[in-house]
Amino acid sequence: MVELQSALQRTATLFQTGGSRPSLSVEQCWIGQVNLALPDEELPVDVDGEAMAPILQLYLPALPYVPDELKETELLTVCLSPNVLDHDDMSGYMCIREYSDTGKLVLKDFGPAFMAIKPFPLFPELCQDDSPQWDSDDIPEAYRQEILRLEELEGLNYFEDIAGKIYRVHKLGGYAAFTQPGIDFGDGYAFVLQIASDAKAGLNIVDDGNFYFAKHKKDGTWRGYFDFY
Repeated sequence: MVELQSALQRTATLFQTGGSRPSLSVEQCWIGQVNLALPDEELPVDVDGEAMAPILQLYLPALPYVPDELKETELLTVCLSPNVLDHDDMSGYMCIREYSDTGKLVLKDFGPAFMAIKPFPLFPELCQDDSPQWDSDDIPEAYRQEILRLEELEGLNYFEDIAGKIYRVHKLGGYAAFTQPGIDFGDGYAFVLQIASDAKAGLNIVDDGNFYFAKHKKDGTWRGYFDFY
């Protein structure tokens, strides 16, 4: 059982919303605010020509864990269309910008945040026991069969005896904490980022849901998905 736990659990950076005064440096991470961009960059627009709104900004070198897909990225920002929740396919209604050199960035005021949520500083902490949902595609079939065998022979329960924790919070890395049966992002894509409903910031994704983002390991493109209760 210990081997199963070790094989399944992943490392992630979790984020706590607020609780301390924000730093004024570029290293401060934010929910509900994007304040850095290249000098010539403006607020992105969706495929319908409507302006998006900022929701997240992360400074990666200051984080305790960063997925391999983002090792060359110093700053990551996320903007979403106000109509993103009307579309099952988030393509064209999301914009993720990655910067490898924050020295080239300038302060920007991109206006109100997505869903007019309140900007709050995010504070990172290391997590080493993030576990997959049972009904997702994140558990290899061989492990799934072994877990079923242990449940039948020894009365073990996946969530109580094998899984570590499933973190439904803002996080980088680890597993997508799907609220519904999970999806496969496609060949070459790896889940890297989750934005969760956040009572403190006033963010409610339909009904306590989450946004999930995956990045292609070779071409660097992004895909998004959301679900809720």
